[in-house]
Amino acid sequence: MATTRATSTRPRALCAALRHGRKMLCRRIAAMAAGPDDTLGHGFAALVAAVEAAFRHEELIMETLGYARLRAHREENAVVLSALHRVLPDVERGDHLLGRQVLTALDEVLALHRLSGDLALALAARAPATRTRGRAARATLHSAAHRPHTR
Repeated sequence: MATTRATSTRPRALCAALRHGRKMLCRRIAAMAAGPDDTLGHGFAALVAAVEAAFRHEELIMETLGYARLRAHREENAVVLSALHRVLPDVERGDHLLGRQVLTALDEVLALHRLSGDLALALAARAPATRTRGRAARATLHSAAHRPHTR
């Protein structure tokens, strides 16, 4: 019997895949930021492509989970990608200081994005189809208070 609804373990597995992808992207950003200037200049375009791929993967998972804020999340991703594409030519021409500043900002944005996304996805994965506002707010506060502080 085929079902279209996620089983109780599938949302957890999808959220774990999402967290793993974000973690790998952040590691790649940190490695590039710590590397030599020539690596930064030559590898920045590949990093931008990796961010695009990671965002597509993330959005697909969120769509699969029925994430209610997917449209807003896509808009946030578009802003980040637009900024990366805007500075790409300058970084490739040798503005390594700008490249490092963008990598630092990108890492910080992704850290905030990760926290809010993890909270929202955890709630989306566990929430029944109908949910009251008060219950959702309490669950968000509970999740935020008990989340380990890791990147």
